[in-house]
Amino acid sequence: MKLVTRRIACFCENTFDAPIAESADLAAEPDVEGLILSGEFMSVHCTACGKRLTPEFPFHLSGVKGAGSIFLVPESDHVAFVRGKLSYTVGGAGRVAVGFPELAEKVRIFGQGLDDRVIEIMKFYLLTGSRGGGESTRDVSLSYQGEEEGRLVFHITGLRDGEIGVTRLAREFYRRVEADVEQRVGEEPFRDFCSPPWVSIRRVAGGAA
Repeated sequence: MKLVTRRIACFCENTFDAPIAESADLAAEPDVEGLILSGEFMSVHCTACGKRLTPEFPFHLSGVKGAGSIFLVPESDHVAFVRGKLSYTVGGAGRVAVGFPELAEKVRIFGQGLDDRVIEIMKFYLLTGSRGGGESTRDVSLSYQGEEEGRLVFHITGLRDGEIGVTRLAREFYRRVEADVEQRVGEEPFRDFCSPPWVSIRRVAGGAA
């Protein structure tokens, strides 16, 4: 893992330097997966108040089976990324994840041998069906959480204030989408959010994931 020194600002107004990962090879350092999924990756503690902080900085994760590599674009750079005005390059990354939650989701998807394009298409169907197709879904967020008893679990936030909905879809649904995913991703509306490197329903859902 390659570390660089970053300047961190805490809510208590203290600033301090800390070593932060700039890149890692998942194939050579499998423990990185656990850190990302647990939310501990890049976490630091303020040297003054001791508060745990989770700053986001650009990060390149290579050795990802099924994707090659994933580049983390911090959520704070979301708008610049969409407008093509990042101050840095994502290089030839196979995938881009915007924000830690999306990075963790991508790591989970590829770690389980799934196709993230299929997962995002499934999200599309969940998203368009969650409000009967008639109301705005701008504030609705979906995330893939894993598999339980043969069903794929998704968390949905934004439908009701302060509540997280849980939806479980049969693995058969995944297989049906997967069977013709290559055709689907070349058609509207799927090609609008399934084209690498940023494969994400957020591209067409007003920021929803």
